[in-house]
Amino acid sequence: MKSVSRFPKIITAALTAGFIFVLITAFSPVKREILLKKRINILVLGISNRDHVNHAEVIKVVSFEPATGFFDIISVPRDTMIPVPYSVTWKRIQKADEIYARYKREMGDNGKVFKKFSAKLERFMGNRLNIGYYVQINYKAFTEIIDSLGGVEIDVVRPLDYDDNAQQLHIHISSGVNHFDGDAALKYVRYRNKITGDIGRLGRQSKFIEKIIRKIKSPAVILKGPKIIGAITQNIATNLIFPDILTFIDIARSVEFKNIRIQQIPGEPEIRWAKSYWNVDREGMSEVLDVVNNSKYINMPAANIDREKRLIQPVIAEVWNASGKKGYARQLTDYLRKRNVDVVRFGNYGVYKRYTQIISRNGALNPAREVAKIIGCRNIKTELDTSRMVDVNVVIGKDFKPLWKE
Repeated sequence: MKSVSRFPKIITAALTAGFIFVLITAFSPVKREILLKKRINILVLGISNRDHVNHAEVIKVVSFEPATGFFDIISVPRDTMIPVPYSVTWKRIQKADEIYARYKREMGDNGKVFKKFSAKLERFMGNRLNIGYYVQINYKAFTEIIDSLGGVEIDVVRPLDYDDNAQQLHIHISSGVNHFDGDAALKYVRYRNKITGDIGRLGRQSKFIEKIIRKIKSPAVILKGPKIIGAITQNIATNLIFPDILTFIDIARSVEFKNIRIQQIPGEPEIRWAKSYWNVDREGMSEVLDVVNNSKYINMPAANIDREKRLIQPVIAEVWNASGKKGYARQLTDYLRKRNVDVVRFGNYGVYKRYTQIISRNGALNPAREVAKIIGCRNIKTELDTSRMVDVNVVIGKDFKPLWKE
């Protein structure tokens, strides 16, 4: 009888909490931007203090597209080599985390540092993303947030062992399923193997982010809400206000995992002046940003594509193979021609592409979208070139799945 009498109280409490949530988030500038279908870009910085200097150990840009519910998490390696004026250093380059440390040393104020550092990143990325918000989190804040969630469980593939007496950092994590509290979780995401470097760490961080989102989506997390919100608001530096934070927690609870893409700015390690840098692949970075900026044109999942679909209005196209796999251009040409796509030219692209793209050549996006639906492409862009006398170009990337084999 006791449990029955409490039931209405639980419902009343839930409805009251829901009403308060709606009321508070109504004052969120982020929510207003989302309702207007504006892309939200947030710079997320994981900060450490070494030799009494703040360093950006983790640099990520989180980009949310309200039109499709897509989250892109773009990792910028801390060793990323970025041009700087000669007046800063005769080398004319600095690592991304060195630039942050310099700004912090010169200005101190988090808001000013964010504006200058985000502007530097924006220019480096060709002004393709407008970063309006920042979240700066230190190690103490990280551990308290994870503890407020009740920790996280992760299956570790192989043992992680690392000792750095200078930083007083000692990591010893066994393989198998581990339940991490805040301190252990911090060691897991910080671990950096000498061979795999930032690439391996990115993989672990990606797995960790997925586990955290699953934790937030769990109904049980509602009971921990006040503790989680307290850990967030009291321990991080940000220009997001409290209603904004609630808005993002709500979005994180409803986001689908297939709509989360985690990528790293492509490049390769390079040694200069006895220091390790990340030398960015500019073309590869442009492709990553193309994928992010075009997520508003995400098409139906491949599983829902009608394999027998024929376009009512014919589309004139070129098909170019940049996947590195032989025969794809001819086979996709045959596949598209059966669906009223008039492929007038096909062949090898000449350079390798990681992602398949549909390029509108006449400025009309609808033909590009129609072709994208047929092949399940998620990346549409516009590059006007009427001299080619086609509606679209299909550029086959490494990610392409051969439809004719299904």
